[in-house]
Amino acid sequence: MVANRSVVVVGAGITGVVAAVFLSKSGHRVTLLEKGEIGGAVSGASLACITAHMIDLDEIELLRWSCQTWKDFAQDSPVDIEFDLCGQIRFIEREEELSAAIRYVDSERECGLDSSIVDGDQLSQIEPNLTSDIVAATFDPDSATVNPFLAIRAFILQARSLGVDIRQHSPVDEVKVQNGRVVGVVSKGEMIRCDCVILASGPWTAELTRECDIDLPIFPRKAQCLATVAVPPKTIRRVISSCEASSGVEAGYTQIQQSFNSQVLFNTVLAGGLSQSGAQDSISEVDPDFVVDSIAQLLHLFPCLDGVQLLRSWVRYEAVAPDQRFLLGPLELDGLFIAAGDAGTGFLRAPAVGQLLSDMVSESEPFLRYDLYEPYRFTIKPRLE
Repeated sequence: MVANRSVVVVGAGITGVVAAVFLSKSGHRVTLLEKGEIGGAVSGASLACITAHMIDLDEIELLRWSCQTWKDFAQDSPVDIEFDLCGQIRFIEREEELSAAIRYVDSERECGLDSSIVDGDQLSQIEPNLTSDIVAATFDPDSATVNPFLAIRAFILQARSLGVDIRQHSPVDEVKVQNGRVVGVVSKGEMIRCDCVILASGPWTAELTRECDIDLPIFPRKAQCLATVAVPPKTIRRVISSCEASSGVEAGYTQIQQSFNSQVLFNTVLAGGLSQSGAQDSISEVDPDFVVDSIAQLLHLFPCLDGVQLLRSWVRYEAVAPDQRFLLGPLELDGLFIAAGDAGTGFLRAPAVGQLLSDMVSESEPFLRYDLYEPYRFTIKPRLE
């Protein structure tokens, strides 16, 4: 195991911040650079659901580890991150999807999850105001949410206590390379020497890799959310999501939840929706069709919210790889690592990703398999001369 390396982490969203903590705990000297505000990109806009339910059966072990780590962190953190073990419902609206959902839940249970299929009568006990005429639903009691701003703040405070050098408004102008090895980065005209650089800068990551002559399939995708004014507490008790025959979403994605301040947070996203490279630098407004679709879905599921005022909306850009999993691990330049492409699920996987990056930089045996995230799985890794 190699310790006491100097590491620059580029990007202070949840992935970069958590990675900085895990690296520092392993004895490395860490500098965390953020081009804007800490957590000011997609991490601060996240609905931050922490779950292993209907994400990816191949990732179950990693997801369960991350979920438990979040729970432990919430208990030990001096900052209340509003960890809410509320559970999650994924509704099924078509009879033909029920059998596939049953098979998927059975597979999850074999992997140790406590998920189940519930019928309409059971659902009325779990989520009384969900009065849509749906076929059935899956229910996972172990899903949770956190407040994204407070969670990032808690990890930042821990990073500072561990000696991490945190710099906001410090974009990386260049990754310095000598003889095929990373030797530092240039930020605001300053050369910051280091042994390793970790690119965890979301949709901006592809720009940085291209400057190093590495082309990876990471694309920006618009992430949009809406929030109502405060409504009575426990109007919505769980995270409400759509269910797909295989997992995730077939024709789109819905997520609805109620925050600690009693606002209803929600979105409905159509499948696809990738943006052109560079879109993440634009200041966008929420799409009108998105607002219409999201409100229609909300009222379809929760008619009791008819007439409630919409308070705010927001747009950020998430980084998406073709299979919506992280590109995670070393690149062909010695000392250069990547952690991006998670399609907005950074909160869910951040603890496991942070630990894996720490293992990689330390040259120790990874605590979990990470071949699912191999950065070159969509391309042929160049051979070094």
